[in-house]
Amino acid sequence: MPFTLDDLDRIHVRVGMGTKTLRQMSDTQFTAWLRAQGARGQIGVIKTGPGELMIPIEERVRVLNDLEGSGFYIPEVMGSMPAGGGPDAAAVERAYEHLTAARDHLQEVDAAIAELGEIDPRVNMRVSQARACSVVLAGRYSRPTAPV
Repeated sequence: MPFTLDDLDRIHVRVGMGTKTLRQMSDTQFTAWLRAQGARGQIGVIKTGPGELMIPIEERVRVLNDLEGSGFYIPEVMGSMPAGGGPDAAAVERAYEHLTAARDHLQEVDAAIAELGEIDPRVNMRVSQARACSVVLAGRYSRPTAPV
């Protein structure tokens, strides 16, 4: 069932520490809320002055109808999830396995970095994972050679 202007007053969503209707939200809050739901796409704006844009209230309704028409689902706003909706269980399981392996590798990297100590003594600080990776990948650090 398509959304109407009246629905913007009926639908309450969490904004910060409170709740607001979709009509009460500022344009920034509305677009941030949509992005937080995982929505992507285009939204029409009107230029009201130099550097000032606004989203017409009717555009909010159009966006919600377009999202629903494309099969996008927002919990507690749109009826019920369509059959077969939600993430693929096998893909979620594969992602979980890869993330678990990555966590283990990052712990090993942390241990190796802890052994390195300072890569650049001029800086006088221990290196982070990100900094160590950037230094090594950029070729600015060579492995120490064993004394002969």
